Amino acid sequence: MECADKCQHHVIAMGAKYPVLRGCLSEKEAIIKSAIDCGHNQFANACARGNPIQVQKRYPETLKLATFSEVNSILARSGIQAEAKTILVGAKKFSGCVMKCVERGSAGKCTTKLGCGLNLPSDRQVVQTTKQCAIRSGFNTAGVQSLCHCIAGSGVR
Repeated sequence: MECADKCQHHVIAMGAKYPVLRGCLSEKEAIIKSAIDCGHNQFANACARGNPIQVQKRYPETLKLATFSEVNSILARSGIQAEAKTILVGAKKFSGCVMKCVERGSAGKCTTKLGCGLNLPSDRQVVQTTKQCAIRSGFNTAGVQSLCHCIAGSGVR
């Protein structure tokens, strides 16, 4: 939540009352943590063990693009892509800010301080695996709808 707090100006610009939106995120914190833990477990062997190997250079931007491409396709299939476009622009700014904040913490030490990379599958496969973890953790249709209603109730437009 620390990084979300640091990036709150992005959602405030979208009309959110941040304490209410923060409550929405806090309400789903256990599900979020479960999805993150699942993702870590799925990619547990991405870190070098033993002799280092050369891995393909990764770019955070391409992972973000793959993620938002998947979100857009889900919204298109749901028939709400046009309605969600404005919110997605703000969400992209907020999530980008949160990701940078997390990278500055311990999660980014591998690449920035040690000059290491993770041996991960393609961005598309990372997104699909993460999506499955989210679904198994409770971000199914009902869970996402609940979060969306809560966020809308915070004033996001």
